[in-house]
Amino acid sequence: MTIDPVDEPARRTDDDVLTRLAAIEQRLHKISTQLTTMGTLTSQLNDIHANLETLTKSLGAARRS
Repeated sequence: MTIDPVDEPARRTDDDVLTRLAAIEQRLHKISTQLTTMGTLTSQLNDIHANLETLTKSLGAARRS
């Protein structure tokens, strides 16, 4: 049995690399899903903002009349 010297980096097997890549891919998918959800929320907030602006302008015009 041989032992690698301490200063030599540990070698990874192909299985280790594939497992790590799969984990990274899963994390990226999760992040992508969260970003899509955030984009939808931002769009909804923009719609609410536009509706509130329209309502505020309508109320202001009604008060001036």
